[in-house]
Amino acid sequence: MTRPPAGEADPSLRRVQRDSAVIAVAAAALALVIQRGRAEGALGVLAGAALMGFSYTAIKGGVTTLLQRAAATTETAPAARVSRGRVAWALFRFIGRYLVIGVAAWAALVPLRAHPLGLVAGVTVPVLAIAIEAVRLAKGPSGRPS
Repeated sequence: MTRPPAGEADPSLRRVQRDSAVIAVAAAALALVIQRGRAEGALGVLAGAALMGFSYTAIKGGVTTLLQRAAATTETAPAARVSRGRVAWALFRFIGRYLVIGVAAWAALVPLRAHPLGLVAGVTVPVLAIAIEAVRLAKGPSGRPS
């Protein structure tokens, strides 16, 4: 099994990211049609998808950093302790991510007046993309169920 080059996402993750973007744009267009050209629903869909994209990027960056630090620690000093400062910074970043997402959701709903159902639809876009990828993987390379 070959590994993708450093910095390159797993092919399955790349497909989920691509499918999420396509589904978000299609759902925003559908919201425009349903609301007869009013932008609130489409704005909600795009804002929800953007919130999920930000969250995914933040989680991915945190996990990547954690794995790199863990690998470096085991290579240099297996019994090294993590300082309290590093733990506090990691906790701050974890909580800060949710704070940023909450403020962004508020900004989309209140000042921008995005439709709340559109926001929910946008937040669920990655779930649909993951379901599509699960079906692809279940079918296997031959196209038949495994």
